Amino acid sequence: MEINTGLQTLRATLADRSYLKIGVWGDSLFQGVVLDDVVGRYRVIKENAVALCSQALKVTIENFSKFGCTVTKGKQRLLSHLDTGKTCDIAILEYGGNDCDMPWEAISAAPDTEHSPKVPLRQFSLQIQEMINALVSHGIVPLLTTLPPLHHERYLSWICRNGLCRENILRFLGDSHLIYRHHERYSLEVSRLAMENDCKVVDVRSAFLDHGDFGSLLCSDGIHPNDKGQWLIRETFMAFADKYLPAVRLQPV
Repeated sequence: MEINTGLQTLRATLADRSYLKIGVWGDSLFQGVVLDDVVGRYRVIKENAVALCSQALKVTIENFSKFGCTVTKGKQRLLSHLDTGKTCDIAILEYGGNDCDMPWEAISAAPDTEHSPKVPLRQFSLQIQEMINALVSHGIVPLLTTLPPLHHERYLSWICRNGLCRENILRFLGDSHLIYRHHERYSLEVSRLAMENDCKVVDVRSAFLDHGDFGSLLCSDGIHPNDKGQWLIRETFMAFADKYLPAVRLQPV
């Protein structure tokens, strides 16, 4: 199945299917993780974007997203899943937030030396490409998603909450806005890969930026969407479904 005709093929054959099966591979963002400020810990909310879309669309969505997952681990999990013979019609890929994360403790201790993200951008790009190739070879339509923007000041404060040296981290960065720009590069790379492979992409980032005060959609850590942010992700995916998969809503559970 060619990527550029995959969604058209699915839409054309929906009338002959009892349901559409979707798989989601991502990190804590699509797992529905939020920061609970009362107890100071992360938790998964039931009313997360993936669950809300599944309810609204009345389709089967298996969520394989995992807290802290990078594209490296995600690719391994996806390939293992495919090797078992399990499949789906559409696979949503959501990575980048953990991949771009830096070794902040090491940076705090040695700000004048070179440090690399968990998954450098080139490696990140190659592994997303390999996931796309694997899905297409199994007749599964890949669907990419951009990253919500992070709030650089909140995120910097979160990084330093347990005693890391803010001054040293800023010395390494040059300015705190670099955290935002560095994170943005991974989201832009997802968009580039989608265009290069003629994949569809759900532009979650633009939806957050269009909101105006996107900080109100994020938890106090500056990176995880809060309840309102999860709802906006749900709305963004529903708008995508209305445009590209209009017949989905007519399918029985």
